[in-house]
Amino acid sequence: METLEFVLIVLSCVALSSVLDKFSHVSLPVLQVAIGLVITLVAPSVLEVRIDAELFLVLFIAPLLFNETREADPKALWNSRADILSLAIGLVVASVLTLGYALNWLVPSIPLAAAFAFAAALGPTDAATVTALRSSVCLTERQRTLLSGESLINDASGVVAFQFSVAAAVTGAFSVTAVLGSFALLFVGGIVVGFFVGLLLSLLIGMLRRLGFEDVTAHVLYEVLTPFLVYLFAESLHVSGILAVVAAGLVIARPAPRLSSPTAARQRLVSDSFWRVISFLINGTVFVFLGMQLPLAVTPGLNGGLGLIEIVGIVLTMALLSHACRFLWLYLMELLRRKRGQHLCGPGKDLVRDVLVTTIAGAKGAVTLSIALTLPYTVDSGAAFPQRELIITITAGVILTTLLLADSLLPRLAPMPDSEGNLQERVREGSIAVLSATLGELRAMMSDSRIEARYIPALRLTITRYSSRLLFERISTPETGPETLAIIRDTNTFQEARLKELHLRHLRHHDETPWETILEDIRSIRRSVGYIGPMANIGTRTDGNSRLRMLASTLRRTLHRLWSPNGNIRTISDDDRAYFQACIYAIELEYTEIERLNEIAAGADSRRAEIAKNLLVEHESAVESIWSRINIGQEGADTGRQSSYVLPYNLDSHEIAPRFREQIAHAREYADDVDENALRIELDQIIRLQSEGTIDREVATKLRENVYYLQMAYSE
Repeated sequence: METLEFVLIVLSCVALSSVLDKFSHVSLPVLQVAIGLVITLVAPSVLEVRIDAELFLVLFIAPLLFNETREADPKALWNSRADILSLAIGLVVASVLTLGYALNWLVPSIPLAAAFAFAAALGPTDAATVTALRSSVCLTERQRTLLSGESLINDASGVVAFQFSVAAAVTGAFSVTAVLGSFALLFVGGIVVGFFVGLLLSLLIGMLRRLGFEDVTAHVLYEVLTPFLVYLFAESLHVSGILAVVAAGLVIARPAPRLSSPTAARQRLVSDSFWRVISFLINGTVFVFLGMQLPLAVTPGLNGGLGLIEIVGIVLTMALLSHACRFLWLYLMELLRRKRGQHLCGPGKDLVRDVLVTTIAGAKGAVTLSIALTLPYTVDSGAAFPQRELIITITAGVILTTLLLADSLLPRLAPMPDSEGNLQERVREGSIAVLSATLGELRAMMSDSRIEARYIPALRLTITRYSSRLLFERISTPETGPETLAIIRDTNTFQEARLKELHLRHLRHHDETPWETILEDIRSIRRSVGYIGPMANIGTRTDGNSRLRMLASTLRRTLHRLWSPNGNIRTISDDDRAYFQACIYAIELEYTEIERLNEIAAGADSRRAEIAKNLLVEHESAVESIWSRINIGQEGADTGRQSSYVLPYNLDSHEIAPRFREQIAHAREYADDVDENALRIELDQIIRLQSEGTIDREVATKLRENVYYLQMAYSE
C-alpha cells in the first residue's frame, strides 16, 4: 500500500474516533486502539508500510514533548524537581534493569541488550492518557505536577536508555564506563543546547515584536517548526534532541505578562487551538498504530514461535512488573516524605490508595510505541534484529494493558467529586439561563419603537439562531432533556395530523400551486424560526420515494449555501403567493403546537407543565415572527399581537403585499451588526446573572469564553 494511502487511512481512523467518542463509555485512547485493530483485520496490507525510525522520532515525539512543555507550569516543576528527577531517572533505570532481565529470562531468544531496549521504551509515561480520563478522574494538584514533570523528563531518559540498548544490540559491544560518560554528555548537553536555542528564539521573537512584526500566522508557523529544528540541531551536535526540545519548550513557554497586547493574546489563542489539533492527531495516530500491532501476536513468523496464551502471559507479567516497580518506588518516596510532614502523591490518609492512584496514572502511551517502532530491522552484521516484531507486539500489549487498567480503575480509585463532576451540567444550566435572558431582550427589541424597521428582518434571524441554541441546550440536559424531546415529538405528531388537513384543504381551494412547493416552503419557514432536524422536515413519510425527495431537498439547500453569499437566508422565488400561503400554513401549525402545549401546561404533571411553558414562549415568538413577515409595511397590520390573525384565514380576501425581497435584502445587510449586538447583550446577561448568584464564577468564565469565540468569528 502506498504511504499516502496509509496516512489517509490512519487520519480517517483518528477523525472517526472523535465521532465515536461521543457515544462510547471507554476512554479515547482505548477506542482508537480498537479502531486500529479493526482496520488491520479488515485491511491487513496496512502492516506492510514501513516508516523510517529517525523520521518517526522527529515527527511524533518532538512535537508531543514540545506541546507538553507549553502546558506545563515551570514554577511547579522546579519546586518538585527532586521528586521528578527521582522518578524520571532513578525509576527508569530501575525499571530497565528489572524488566530487561525479566524479559530475557522469560524469552531467552530475546538477547539481554534487546530486552533492555524493550524496557527502556516502557520507561516514558503518557500524561495525555490521564488527560483523556479527566472528566471522570480527580487527581490532586501535586499528582498532576508530578505526572506532568515525570512525563517530560522520562521521555528523554527513556529514549537515551533505548538508544544505548539498541546500539549494544546492533554492535554487540557494551561498556558501562562509556555508557555513563555518553549518557552524561547527551543528558547535560541536550539541556544546555535546548536552553540556549530556546533563549535565542525567545529573544528573536521579542525583537521582531518590537519592530512591529506581529503576524499571527507567521508566529504560529515559527512555533510549529521550533521542535523539529531544535531536535535536528541538537542531534547534529550529538546531544539528546529530546531533552533539547524539552528545555527549549520550557524557555519559550515562559508566561507572558497579562494584558500585554491584543495581538499577543490572539497569538496565544490561535497557538493553543492549533497545538490541540496537532496533539490530537499525533496521539490518535500512534494509538491507531498500537491497535494495528496487536494482530502480530497471532501472525506466524512474527510471534517468535510463541502461542497466543504465552504472549498474553508475558504481556501481563511485564505490565504488572512495571507497575510493581513503580508502586514500590513511589511508596518508599511517600514514606520518606510523610516522615518529614510532607506528601508526595496526595494529602490523604490512605497512603496505599494515594500511591496506587499515582502508579496507575503512569500509563504507557504514544511515546512508548513511537520509541518501540524505531527498532532497527537489522544489526551491523546484516542479520535481522533479534525478535523485533515480537518485542513490538509485547510493547503494544503492555501499553494496552496499562491503558485498560487506568481506564477501569482510576475512575473508581479517584472519582470526580460531585462539585467537580457536574461542571458540564452547571455550564449547560447556566447557558440555558443566559440564552433565555438574551432572547427576552432581543424579543423586547422587536416591539421597541426606537428600533428602525430595516433592522427587524435581521433581528428575526438572530432570534432564530438563539432559539435554536436554546432548544439544543434544553434537549441536551440529562435531567429534563429526554422529557423535553418527548414533548416535542408528541406535539410534532399533532402538527403532522394538522398538516394532512391543510393538505386536503389546499387541494380543494389552491390546487394551482403544487403542494410539494408549499411543503418545501413550510420546511424552510420552520427552519428559519428555530426548528432543527426532523422537527423542521415536517410531512416526511418513511417510504423510499419520500427519503429520496428529502435527500434531493437537502442537496439543493447545501448547494444553495455554497453558492449564495448568504445561503442561510432564503431567497424568495417569483411565486411570492406560494410563500405567502406557506407562511399562513406554518402559522396554523404553530397554533396547533401551542394548543397542545397549553393542554400539557394545564396538566397535573408539574415537571412536564414547566417544560411546556418554556416551549410555549418559543412558539408564540415563532408565530409573531412569521406574522411579521407577511404583514410588514401594510397599513393597519398588527405585528405585535396574534389577535389580528383569525382562523380560518381567507387568502382570497387578503391583499398580498409582503415585501419579501426587501426584508431579505435588509436581513443580509444588517445580519452581522445585529448578531454582534446580540453577543454584547449575551455578555451583559452573563454579568447580571453572575452578580445575582444565578451562575457562579467558574460557569460565567466558561460562558464568556464561548461568547468571545463567537465574537472573534465575526471579526474575521
